[in-house]
Amino acid sequence: MKLKLLFILVSTLLLSACLYPDEQRVEQMPTNEEQLQQVQNAVNQYKEQNGGLLPIKNSDMDTPIFIKYQIDFNTLKNANIMGQAPGNSFERGGVYSYVIINPEEETEVKVSDVRINQKLRSVNYEINLYRNEHLYPPYGETIGRNYFKIDTERMDVDEPFTVNSPYTGQKLDIIINAQGRALVDYRPDVYRLLEEENITEYEGDLRYLLTDHYPMVPAYSPPMKLIDGNVEFSSQDSETE
Repeated sequence: MKLKLLFILVSTLLLSACLYPDEQRVEQMPTNEEQLQQVQNAVNQYKEQNGGLLPIKNSDMDTPIFIKYQIDFNTLKNANIMGQAPGNSFERGGVYSYVIINPEEETEVKVSDVRINQKLRSVNYEINLYRNEHLYPPYGETIGRNYFKIDTERMDVDEPFTVNSPYTGQKLDIIINAQGRALVDYRPDVYRLLEEENITEYEGDLRYLLTDHYPMVPAYSPPMKLIDGNVEFSSQDSETE
């Protein structure tokens, strides 16, 4: 009897150990078309039922454009349109914030990696500490009009500030604008996509080339344009546009 109970206990523990990682992976896994379509359908339904209004959270005027229209899942729940947020959403302990781009046109649902926001918040804190002592931001090499590398040597930081690309997982540099605010340099991702798709000409902001091909948005990024085969930061004055 004791041996039987012991066998059942061990089997249960082994089964739980096998299942729990899978559950975690479901919660943390990258978003997929089914999840996006589910949220897209809910947003479309809410918009249709509410005279064009969108189920979004309030945001400040200076909120970067790609995270400006964050979906409010409580609004969708209260409207009896969607029971709960997707498992990989920030609201349920995941790493993705569901957002809307082109709100006045396609009202397209995408996701933003909140880990980038968290990393930039940490870097901005370090920059502010530096500015408290030296007045000016730690401007490094100029890499475009109003954009600069971060002089980590002057900040007494051992390694460059980077984040993992939401598209490739590769390291992307964190840079600063003229106001000293930390941003992400997505140019390596754009160059790779241009090469893969054999694109030699592109009109407009290259950030939308990324959103055309991926479910993730290039959050906290300067506008970019393709000029004579080079990806350059736009002279646009604000990342909020």
